Amino acid sequence: MRGIDPALLADLAAEQTSLDELLATLSAAEWERPTPAAGWTIADQVRHLAVSERAAELAVAGRSEEVFGEARRPAMSSESSSESSSAALLEAWRAARTRTLTALSGLGDRDRVIWGAGPMSARSFADARLMETWAHGLDCFAAVGIAPVETARLHRIAGLGHRALPYAFALAGEHPAGDVHNLALDLTGPDGTPWWFGPTESTDVITGTAGDWCRVATRRRRARQTSLRATTALGWTALEVARAYLADGAVA
Repeated sequence: MRGIDPALLADLAAEQTSLDELLATLSAAEWERPTPAAGWTIADQVRHLAVSERAAELAVAGRSEEVFGEARRPAMSSESSSESSSAALLEAWRAARTRTLTALSGLGDRDRVIWGAGPMSARSFADARLMETWAHGLDCFAAVGIAPVETARLHRIAGLGHRALPYAFALAGEHPAGDVHNLALDLTGPDGTPWWFGPTESTDVITGTAGDWCRVATRRRRARQTSLRATTALGWTALEVARAYLADGAVA
C-alpha cells in the first residue's frame, strides 16, 4: 500500500505551525478578541480546531460513529482563569493535531475516511484539515490586525475548493447553467505562478488570485469583494455557491 504523500502531511503540519506561532505570542486578553466570525473570539476558533482535530483522529481510526458525539464535547474540562484557559486550549489543539497527523501517516492516498455526509479519500481529508486550519487562522490573524503570509500551500486549498464545486451546487439547491465538472480555475499563486484547475479546454473559467479564490471557497470573503471574475453565468454562480467545507452545523 502506497502511503499518503509525505509532502501533503508536511504542508498540513506547516500550516498548523504558522498559526501556532501567532497564538503563542498572544496574551490572555488577546485570546478574547472578537474575530470576523460573528460571536467567535480567538479562543473559540482554537477550541473549534481542537475539537475538530479530535473528531478527525476518530474518523481516521475508523470510529466515525463517535465523531459527532466528540464534536459536541468541550475542548477542555475546566477553565480556572483566562490565562490557564488560553494555555490549555493551545496545548489541547497541539496534542489533538499531532495525533491526527500520526494517524494519517498510516493511511494511503486513496484510503477512505468517513466524514460528514460520506466517505472521502485520505488525501482529500488531509487537504481539508489544512483548509480548516488556514481558514480559522485567517480569522485569528484578522482579530489582531496581522496579515498572514500566503504560501504555495494555497494550491491544496484551491484544488479542494474546485473539487467541492458539485457538492456546493447541490447544497445550495442551485441548478447550474451548464456542466459543473467543466468549470476551470485560472489562478495566480502567491509567487506569481499560474495555477490551472479543471479541463484544459474549458470555456467556463474563473480567474483571479489564489488567495481570493481560497477566501471565497472558505466563506471568508464574498466574490464581489475580490479580484475574481468569471467568463460565463455558470462561473459567476459558482462564485456565489463555492464552499470548500461541509454544510454549517456539520462537523467541519
